[in-house]
Amino acid sequence: MHQGTVDSINAPIVRVRILQASACSSCVAKQLCHSTESKEKFIEVFTADSSSYFVGEQVLVMGHLSQGLKAVWWAYCFPLILMVATLFGAYTLWQDEAVSALMAILILLPYYLIIYILRSKFAKALSFTLK
Repeated sequence: MHQGTVDSINAPIVRVRILQASACSSCVAKQLCHSTESKEKFIEVFTADSSSYFVGEQVLVMGHLSQGLKAVWWAYCFPLILMVATLFGAYTLWQDEAVSALMAILILLPYYLIIYILRSKFAKALSFTLK
């Protein structure tokens, strides 16, 4: 859950600006260690009730735990499994470690290209809600 400000409204999408801060940004000694970092990010939220929000309004952006787990699966777990399977499969075929390692890395190019092409489906499946 993040607190943000409505930046723009283009029905049915509400664009919310959030300030993502590191864990130590609220520390009392942050001026001494200079390790604080914060980034301004924009999140597009699909909502059927976009007319009830106005630009500049403070809102809470929420997501479900299951959506976070799905995102981790598609971004990290499945590519790792794909790489390991490609590594062993390529080594079984060619018996060459260098070629197998290269194939395992190159398999990520079509994978992430497919993810990029299907980004609109992922955006709907991994959507946030406003409160």
